[in-house]
Amino acid sequence: MNHRVKVRFAKPVCMVVLLSLLVLPGCVGALAQLIYTIKGHNVDPEYDGLEGKRVAVVCVSDDSAYGPDTLTFTLAHAVGLRLANGLGKGSEVIAPGFVERWIDENGWNEVEFVKLGEGVEADMVVAIEVGSYSLTEGSTLFKGRCDVTATVYDIEKNGQVPFVFGPRHFAFPTDGRPSIQTTERKFEALYLSQLTNLIVNQFIVHDRLESYANDAITLR
Repeated sequence: MNHRVKVRFAKPVCMVVLLSLLVLPGCVGALAQLIYTIKGHNVDPEYDGLEGKRVAVVCVSDDSAYGPDTLTFTLAHAVGLRLANGLGKGSEVIAPGFVERWIDENGWNEVEFVKLGEGVEADMVVAIEVGSYSLTEGSTLFKGRCDVTATVYDIEKNGQVPFVFGPRHFAFPTDGRPSIQTTERKFEALYLSQLTNLIVNQFIVHDRLESYANDAITLR
């Protein structure tokens, strides 16, 4: 009986605390932290249809049609790895090397995503398309930019498209980073890690505070 009384009064007490924080100056951050504590930090994915599926990840860009492309190779590997670690039990991400070998052996033309999915025996294909990729703004500033789209093809349903993310223009960091602070190679690794997060977070549960952490990275 006492337990029920305590539970009944929990909500009014919380409301008093929240209202107190609202009227006290300088307590916005404390209020936000309290809300995070109560509600948790996790955000559900926009699309959870990859759970329990055998997934192939492939990436194409403006340049990849003309030969091997480091950008698409790196991004496909990074997204595949994050998905493998973030999807639930029963899910499988096909090894990038297996996908690349199939592409090399079959003369894939970079538009037949369903054919690729069937070839590697995937249930789903995540096809990432990157365009207008650049890393500099002027001669003294690094700022990554690209247009990105991630399309899911359901191979089990004859290539139906249950989810599309984008097209999205992704620029990072907001204010750029002076080129004297880092090298192009290091900056590109940072930019691609943020682009990977943006894509993968559409498909897995992730931390709502991640964006704040990403902003802090630019200050280092």
